[in-house]
Amino acid sequence: MRGYRPPRKVWVDLSQLFPVGPPRADIPEGLDLQETVRGELSMWQVSTTGYWFGWVQFMINEGRGGAKAGQWVPGYAPKPREEPDV
Repeated sequence: MRGYRPPRKVWVDLSQLFPVGPPRADIPEGLDLQETVRGELSMWQVSTTGYWFGWVQFMINEGRGGAKAGQWVPGYAPKPREEPDV
C-alpha cells in the first residue's frame, strides 16, 4: 500500500466507474454518474490479480447538495488535477 498525506487532488470520470448504455430518460433530479468530478486520492493498493486501485473520495451531484462517496477505483480512473494558485 502507498499512501499520501495530504491526499492528492485528482479528477475522476464517473462514466468509467459506472458504465451504462445510452440514456433511457432525462431525469434532472437523478444521480449524475456520467460526469467528471473532483476527488482526493489517499492511497494505492495492488489487487490479488496484480492491478492497482486507488482509494478516492469524491462528491456525487455536488451542485445539488451532493453525497460524499469513497471507494476503490481502477488505476486508470483518477487523473491529476491542477488547481490554480489564488
